[in-house]
Amino acid sequence: MTLDLDLPRFRQLLERACEHVLSLYEGLEEKRVTHASPPRLVEDRFTGPLPTDGRAPEDVLARDLPFILEHSTLNISPRFFAYVMSGGSQVGILAELLCAALNVNHAKWHLASAAAEIERTSIRWLSEFIGYRADAGGALVSGGSEANLYCLRVARDAQAPGTREEGCRSERPLTLYASAETHSCVMKSVEMLGIGSRHLRKIPVDARFRVDVAKLEAQLVQDVEAGLRPFCVVGNAGTVNTGSVDDLDALADVAARHGLWFHVDGAYGAAAASVDLTRDLFQGLRRADSIALDPHKWLQVPFEAGCALVRDWSSLRNAFGYATPYLQAKSDSAERWDWMGHTFQLSRSFRALKVWMQFQVYGSRKLAAVIEENVRLMHALARDIDQSPDFERMAPAPLSIVCFRYAPAWLRARGEDAVDALNDRLLEESERRGTYFLTGTKLKGRTTLRACLVNHRATEAHTQGLLAHLRALGEELSG
Repeated sequence: MTLDLDLPRFRQLLERACEHVLSLYEGLEEKRVTHASPPRLVEDRFTGPLPTDGRAPEDVLARDLPFILEHSTLNISPRFFAYVMSGGSQVGILAELLCAALNVNHAKWHLASAAAEIERTSIRWLSEFIGYRADAGGALVSGGSEANLYCLRVARDAQAPGTREEGCRSERPLTLYASAETHSCVMKSVEMLGIGSRHLRKIPVDARFRVDVAKLEAQLVQDVEAGLRPFCVVGNAGTVNTGSVDDLDALADVAARHGLWFHVDGAYGAAAASVDLTRDLFQGLRRADSIALDPHKWLQVPFEAGCALVRDWSSLRNAFGYATPYLQAKSDSAERWDWMGHTFQLSRSFRALKVWMQFQVYGSRKLAAVIEENVRLMHALARDIDQSPDFERMAPAPLSIVCFRYAPAWLRARGEDAVDALNDRLLEESERRGTYFLTGTKLKGRTTLRACLVNHRATEAHTQGLLAHLRALGEELSG
C-alpha cells in the first residue's frame, strides 16, 4: 500500500511541476498582480466532495494547477506594493523542495541533527545581521504574529514567576504597554496569554506616528498607583501602517527605570538596522530583551519564516521546557540540542534550511543592499509625491512604506468626504485591473493609499509607474 511512485514517473512529475514554476517567471513584468475573477467562480472550483479514489497526479498538475496559479495574487511581481510581503527567492524554492523531500521533524536532535544545528546557526546569523547579540537565543516560527506571541510568553514568565503553574492572578493584573500603531497580533497575544485585552495599554502617538514616551510613563505611574502590575513595554521597529520606528532608546530607558521587559516588534523593519541609510533609526535595538523578526519579509525568504529572538537561551527553556518519559532517550545528553525544550511545537519543519541557504547563497552584504535599494526607491517616491500638485503625503516615510492620497485642488475644494470617496474607488479599481496592487489605511480619520515595497525585483521604473498609474486612474474615475 505504498504511496510512492516509481522513480522515472516521479522524475517526470518533478519536471512538470518545475515547468509550472518557470511559467511564473516567464513574462513576469507583463503579468497581472491580482486576478479579477468573481469570488464565486473560485469557490465553486474547490467545493467538490471528498475524493474517494483519487486522480492521477499528472491530471491534477495539468487541469488544476494552472487555475490555481491564475487565481493567486502574484506577490513575486515587482508591481506588488500591498501589505509587507516580499517577492521570495528562487533559492528559497529549492530549499522548500529539499525540506519537503527530507520531511524531518527536528524537535529532537537525534531525529534531525543537521536541521537542529542549522537553525541555531540561522538564529545567530539573524541576530548578527540586525546588530543584536551574538549570544542571543531564539527560534524560527511561522511569522511575526507567532514571534511576538513567543516573546511575550517569555516576558510574562520572566517578569511574573509562577505564572506557568498558577496562571495570571487577578488581584494584581499584569499590564502591557504599546503604541496605538502596534500590530494587532500583540492584542491577540495578550488575550491568548491570559493577560486580557483590557490590560493592553495603547499609548497615543506623536505627529510622526511614534509612541509618546511621556504619556507612556504617565500611564505606567498611574497603573502602579492603581495596584496593577506592569511587566512589559513594546517598541515598534517599523509599523506596518506607516513604517514608523519608535524611539527605542527612550523606551529602553523607561523599561529599565521601571524594571520591565523591553520587547521590540521588528517583524517588518528590524532588518533595516543592517544598512547605513536607516541604521540610526534603530538606536536602542540592542537593549531589547526580545525581538520579533521576519526573514520572509525583507530578507526575501519564502513564506513561512519568522524569528523570535531573546536575550539568552535560558529564558526560552524557562518558558517552554517540559519533560515527558516517552520523549526521553538513553542516548540524550547535554551535547545534543533538543528544540522541544526551547519551543512550543513538538512537530517542527526544517524552515531553517531556506533561511540558512539565503545567507549562504546571497550573503549578508547583498541582502542588506536589497533593503537599502527598497528604502531609496520609496524615499524617492515620497519626494515625487511632495512635488506633485495632485498628490498629498499623509505621513513620514522613514522606511519603505509611503502613505499618501490622490487630492488635486479641484477635488479638495469639494471637501474631505469627496477626497475619501475617490481614493476608496482608486483602491478598488486598481486591484480589479491588476496592473499594480497597493492597499489602503486610515490616517487621521481619512482614507489613505499605502504603498509598501519589500521586493528585490522592483526598480525606479516600477515606483514611477505606480504614481503614473494612480494619476491616470484618478483622472479617469473623476471624469
